[in-house]
Amino acid sequence: MSFLASDCAAGVTGLLMNRSVATTVMMEAIRKSVLELTTDYKHPLLEDTGPIVSLVAYQNNYAASFFLQTAEAPLDVNKVNSFFIFNNPYSVPSLSNLATNAGYDLKFCSPDSIEVLLNIPGLPMYWTRNNNLIYLASMPDNAYNCYMRYQTQHPLTQIVIAPTDTTAAAAFAAQQIMMADEWQEILEYAAAIRIAPTVNLADKRTELHTSLYGDQKFQTSAGIEGAPGLIFQRTSQRNRDQGTTTRRMRLRMGSV
Repeated sequence: MSFLASDCAAGVTGLLMNRSVATTVMMEAIRKSVLELTTDYKHPLLEDTGPIVSLVAYQNNYAASFFLQTAEAPLDVNKVNSFFIFNNPYSVPSLSNLATNAGYDLKFCSPDSIEVLLNIPGLPMYWTRNNNLIYLASMPDNAYNCYMRYQTQHPLTQIVIAPTDTTAAAAFAAQQIMMADEWQEILEYAAAIRIAPTVNLADKRTELHTSLYGDQKFQTSAGIEGAPGLIFQRTSQRNRDQGTTTRRMRLRMGSV
């Protein structure tokens, strides 16, 4: 379900018509591409569920790390999949405790749309993010329990790989890439796009970009027309699960 950064080197070289590429340049391109792809798309290997935490009464903003598992606290939260709050204090279900632990999902809103509620104590209904802080509205008037399901940024052993830093490049080559195996080819294309201009393959870069993201018609039509690229053809695990599971629909009538 995952692979090493070094596993991509041969594929990248092949896409660049076997041009010679320094290991430092290769690994830095792969590193940047990992950050880009794991920020823009969902990756199950980076998803997790945070602990059940208690909010602080009359405090409406929290660091994202407040909702993360301890080991993930230094990482940024790229995506929030769900944000659940309990109506009453959470208690662990057991034979002697039949508590229902009722609650609901907080809905995301832009900061300007909940500005008033941010300053009014009550039961939180919405959440937003501003300046790397998570805000809840209404301002919690009690120590409510909640938890978050999220995707973190990709943990990396190297922050940046300088063109002459062969030690850092060698260390990053052993980096485990937390992406599904079918994304290895996509990562190779993304890295090759970054390297192509440095090995006099500027025209090749356009070809690689089209193969990865789809032709111009596909990109400008938001995927409605044209030929899709590799990324579009890779569906997430969640989409595959939904495609093979019975789903329930509810008819909603509007006013005439």
